[in-house]
Amino acid sequence: MPYSDCDNAAIFEPKVRFFRVGRRDLVYLKFVLEAYEGMSTLSTVEPKGVIVRLSVPSGFEEDMRKIIGELSREIPLTEVEFEQGEH
Repeated sequence: MPYSDCDNAAIFEPKVRFFRVGRRDLVYLKFVLEAYEGMSTLSTVEPKGVIVRLSVPSGFEEDMRKIIGELSREIPLTEVEFEQGEH
């Protein structure tokens, strides 16, 4: 079967999750996640409530789930539903 970008697009689509994090903990969260270079991209999507968008490339979901689990023991980190059009 010939290679097609369309056929494989879903395989490489990053997993996107949203979290509410305390403003004071945002720098720490970013620092820790950046230490795992290439495993995620973190961006702020709603500055008032400090909601961040975590994009995890295919293949790193389980590792990132464990990292987020450990981080949530140290800082208040709550996964939330968020639609980009909400803000």
